[in-house]
Amino acid sequence: MKFLYDLHIHSALSPCADNENTPVNIVARASAEGLEIIAVSDHNAIGNVPAAIEVGEALDVLVVPAVELQTAEDIHLLCLFENFESLKGFYDSIAFPDILNDPDVFGEQYFIDSDDEITGIEKRLLLAGALISETDVKSLAEKFSGVVVPAHVDRDANGIVAILGAVPDYYTAVELSSDCSEETAKEYGKKFRLIFDSDSHTLCDIGKGRKLIDLKERSINALLSYLKGE
Repeated sequence: MKFLYDLHIHSALSPCADNENTPVNIVARASAEGLEIIAVSDHNAIGNVPAAIEVGEALDVLVVPAVELQTAEDIHLLCLFENFESLKGFYDSIAFPDILNDPDVFGEQYFIDSDDEITGIEKRLLLAGALISETDVKSLAEKFSGVVVPAHVDRDANGIVAILGAVPDYYTAVELSSDCSEETAKEYGKKFRLIFDSDSHTLCDIGKGRKLIDLKERSINALLSYLKGE
């Protein structure tokens, strides 16, 4: 079965995302675009994921618990889990530098609930890389039944290829930009399962490219199995 998806969407908790990117607005926009599976994957943060899951249940949009982790090498990794408890266990196992955010420079970092109300502000700068190496993220995620996918590998900024020179063989899937070339996709498709995401920081970019994924069913377990190459 094929489903429309976008697994890389930033909420207002990410400093570089629009403040209009609340969990309610994200899921509503995804629903309006016909998306059936999405993930709110903020920079080094998970605080708005529960609200997105709650809204997703109301609007029949499957929301996958996720985070875009920035490693000590400044590599971006999309980390996806079967439930929020597993995501939180993974996230709580990682240390982050204690650097304060400057909202005038980087933007605000808002916690927002399922009623579209701001419940708090993250003071730590979420754009600072975590204190964990890329080589250790995959094994840690697997302890919590998660899957790690190198993000936007076709881009220079924070892409694993630009930093390491290649995608290590221990990954089973990679993320490509929704507008990457067919040639690039074909090359990566020889070795990896592929996902194409918007990396949206604005509501209007959600679902950009409108890609389909072929799964056994619309479930998080089916998605994770696909990304594991099963």
